[in-house]
Amino acid sequence: MINTILVLLLAAVLPPQEPGARKIPSDSVEVGARGCLKGRVFAAAERAEGEGVQLGPDISGHSFRVAAKKDVMNEVKTHNGHFVEVVGIVKKADLGDHLIGARVGSARVVIGQPGRDPMRSGSGQPQPVGVPVMDMTAVRFLSAECPIR
Repeated sequence: MINTILVLLLAAVLPPQEPGARKIPSDSVEVGARGCLKGRVFAAAERAEGEGVQLGPDISGHSFRVAAKKDVMNEVKTHNGHFVEVVGIVKKADLGDHLIGARVGSARVVIGQPGRDPMRSGSGQPQPVGVPVMDMTAVRFLSAECPIR
């Protein structure tokens, strides 16, 4: 009797969930893309014109550090160096520029200490702040040849 009441209370409190449905945080977006896996890094390739319906914004040219559940990470390891199609969740803030400073027109403005230029670290190239993370939920093999070099 007590078990039945407890089950009914839990059923009333917990909302029903559809199988396979994921909750995407409000600061993130689900994306689907094709690209190459190299270790734990996914580099997105340019979208093909005849590719059809796309999931999420265009992430062509972006690279992401891969985070995933164990079964998906095993697929990532299996397809190291391969051209794949992936689905994952990325923070919206990670889809913009990943460089130090802010873009103003065609220039980049950096506020820092006088006499120290944070854009110059010896290479002359702006340095990225950090590598964005993709919480990968699916990987599908497309080809053993990776078109991105």
